[in-house]
Amino acid sequence: MAVQNALVVGGTGDIGSAVLRKLRAEGVRTVCAAMDVREETGESLRVDITDEASVAAMFEKVEQALGPLDVLMNCAGVGYFTPVEETPLQEWRRTLEVNLTGAFLCAREAFKRMKAHGGGRILHIGSVSDHLTLPMNAAYAASKHGLRGLTGVLNEEGKAHGVRATLVSLGAVYTSLWHTRPEFSPADMLPLEEVAQSLWEIARKPLNVRVDEIRLLPSKGVL
Repeated sequence: MAVQNALVVGGTGDIGSAVLRKLRAEGVRTVCAAMDVREETGESLRVDITDEASVAAMFEKVEQALGPLDVLMNCAGVGYFTPVEETPLQEWRRTLEVNLTGAFLCAREAFKRMKAHGGGRILHIGSVSDHLTLPMNAAYAASKHGLRGLTGVLNEEGKAHGVRATLVSLGAVYTSLWHTRPEFSPADMLPLEEVAQSLWEIARKPLNVRVDEIRLLPSKGVL
């Protein structure tokens, strides 16, 4: 697929920023959307993906700036990692709101618009936690398992309309999250550039090819 226009949600985070750099290097017209965008421009929008009206307004602005959207990269996410018995309800709700409800609201809006324009791709950032059981991971794992289900439904409902969805399940990626964890070596993790390259390779595939899921792990597997 000739990718002309792309929206990167969560584009100010480590993974989102790497994806933006890659897309722009490939000549793709992009909009970065995130909660912490301070000043809106033609290339940056502030959005609260847990708010339905905010998401709808974002997509309106993106279409006004770029035209029909080819690719949605959903890179937004939060994570709290505590034992089940110590997980506050506030953290549980926030994780589900951002990682699952936010992804749903963005995907729903993208799906509707892509369907009307003949198709497109929606990429969701998953995790090893979307298919493995790990401790101190209840809220995060629940959100990522939900994202797996959502991605599957998008593919089934989109298959007659050229709308394709991919769950990109990532192992450890070297982001700022790990800067305070010296016991983990950057050499044992996926580089941000490799993740961005993989997402780009999926995004540009022709729409007669479905990529339902990929799993990217560092060489040592799950750390």
